Amino acid sequence: MKKLSEEKILSLLLSGKHPKAKKYAGHHVLVINDQIIPLKEGKESLKDIDYLEKKYGKTPTIVFVPRQDISYILILCQK
Repeated sequence: MKKLSEEKILSLLLSGKHPKAKKYAGHHVLVINDQIIPLKEGKESLKDIDYLEKKYGKTPTIVFVPRQDISYILILCQK
């Protein structure tokens, strides 16, 4: 697969059209440059984020990859 921009990867993951969307459906992942890394639980996830920040010089984007057979409702509450 050719190198895609981070925004394009995010769009494809959320729409379910990315080749790895099925693999990570229902999970959180880190996206940085053209890499998709599954988010671990607990303190391990913080270590991964810190490592990626140092390696790439920017914070990775955390995204939830939705399952395509379930509808999600996003509720934004303002204080």
